[in-house]
Amino acid sequence: MKIPFPKNFKPQKPLKICDYQDIMIVLPCPQIHPLQFNLEKLRQAKIIPLHWQLNKPVVKNNHLLQLIFDVGITINITIGKISFFSKINTNIQYFSEVIIQFLSNFNQYKYQKFQIFLRRFISFPKGIETASKFIKETLLNNANSWDICGQQPKKCQVTFGYKLPKSNLILHINDVEARNNRNKKYGLLFRGIFNYNLPQKSNVDKINYLISIVSNYQNNIKVFNQIINETFLC
Repeated sequence: MKIPFPKNFKPQKPLKICDYQDIMIVLPCPQIHPLQFNLEKLRQAKIIPLHWQLNKPVVKNNHLLQLIFDVGITINITIGKISFFSKINTNIQYFSEVIIQFLSNFNQYKYQKFQIFLRRFISFPKGIETASKFIKETLLNNANSWDICGQQPKKCQVTFGYKLPKSNLILHINDVEARNNRNKKYGLLFRGIFNYNLPQKSNVDKINYLISIVSNYQNNIKVFNQIINETFLC
């Protein structure tokens, strides 16, 4: 991966880049409530495989049911919404299976829309201002015009909107400070939101449509990374 740094940038050697990605799929639905669910019910419905172990204690109250599993998948159920989260790594093959099982078991629900949230953090090797300079000098190509009264902005964010064949994509890029254990990393955070509007058809057709999107979520990751690699980091 080739990352174009500002002209005056002089990295230390060796150059170390951290590239982290995760995904969250969100299903808004007015019938969903955390008090309707528990771990045993999800296991009986074969949504949660029996061999999965909890990585942290279950969080359950009137507003949230949270299940964090040792395979790296987290399920959050709040009032009117369920979300499925995973790092993009070797365990992600379980991801679509869990969501499809949920849709198949609760196919009577009136799902309103479908969202895929993707995040990708790429660190820069030195200094808190490096990512900000990248946005201003490389993406915006006019750093000086953003100074006000001789002061440079402390944070930068750029937002792009794309109309894709089957969905809309909003892409946010901003400079961030991330923590890995006790280490600080500075870099760019790319956040993509794929929004799907559901067809005005029968509930069966909607469920089948949702399952088809979930089955092909890897294409969303591919498109997201392709835009980042070929448009912003080439």
